[in-house]
Amino acid sequence: MTEVVAPPPTSERACPRCGASLAPDQEWCLNCGTAVRTRIAPTPRWRVPVVLVGTLVALIAAALILALVELSGDPQPIAKAPVTTPTPTPAGDGGSAAPVVGATPTPVPTAAPSVTPAPTTTPGAASAPGELAEWPADKTGWTAVLASTPSRSEAEKKARAAGGGEVGVLQSDDFSSLRKGYWVVFSGQFDSRSAAESAAEAASSGAYARRIVPR
Repeated sequence: MTEVVAPPPTSERACPRCGASLAPDQEWCLNCGTAVRTRIAPTPRWRVPVVLVGTLVALIAAALILALVELSGDPQPIAKAPVTTPTPTPAGDGGSAAPVVGATPTPVPTAAPSVTPAPTTTPGAASAPGELAEWPADKTGWTAVLASTPSRSEAEKKARAAGGGEVGVLQSDDFSSLRKGYWVVFSGQFDSRSAAESAAEAASSGAYARRIVPR
């Protein structure tokens, strides 16, 4: 009679998580999915290199953008057309001719110097040689004042010393433009202040132009 040897009993395995039965060669729990024999290796530390590479790429992009902005902000010099000064239009043609750009400027003729007319005096103002001139009572005009003094005799003396002719003496009380109480030695009768100033400069250093207005 042959003896049959039974196989040794196998120990049961259970899932450490849910307690489900496991086969001897089972590496994963079919109930909860827990790894019984398999060891899960940790994921490699790839985040740090990725962050470093991303930062480097961002810096390079920023540098390129700055370079492009600087290049676009530097305008190329643009050649400008020469500016031609317009030739002044002579007064005789009414200013109708417009200047032509690029044309050769026409020389402007130099105007002849103006001649200032000689100071004019009122006819009949001059007296005979040795006599003093008189100022008409209703005459308003300009004259060159040579001297002013409270004494009539002194004023007449200075007038004769100045040569007489167009030089005379008037009393300031008879004229509203003069200060009262003086005898004024004047030279000439003029229609403008500039003519009286020219006569005063030619007479003496102390002479001055003054307007004579009767009262």
